[in-house]
Amino acid sequence: MKIYILTFLSALILTFSGSSLLAQNGEIDRFKDTSLERKINEVRMFPNPTADYLSVKINNSTLEEASFTVHNIIGNVVDVPVEIMGKNEYRFRVKDLAPGYYLLAIRDDQGYFKETYKFLKR
Repeated sequence: MKIYILTFLSALILTFSGSSLLAQNGEIDRFKDTSLERKINEVRMFPNPTADYLSVKINNSTLEEASFTVHNIIGNVVDVPVEIMGKNEYRFRVKDLAPGYYLLAIRDDQGYFKETYKFLKR
């Protein structure tokens, strides 16, 4: 009977001491600043909403060949001219589009990056 009580008390102590260690680690992790870490393939679109041109900049890019597709809100592909402004900087001429919401799909050739972003054409 004493062995069972000792085993139970040992398990109880390990359970509470383990949870306090987890709580301490949680406190440490809570103050970890993830905003200081650099994000890979961070896409910035500006100005949004736009009237004439939509600029796209991809920070910390790992994309070799990026392809772009613009869709209207119902999903139809819209032909929009793209200018390469610099490394990982692009400009889309949306001046001739009808006002409304559009989706910009960005993909790389390897298929590792597939993202879609919404913008408003005034």
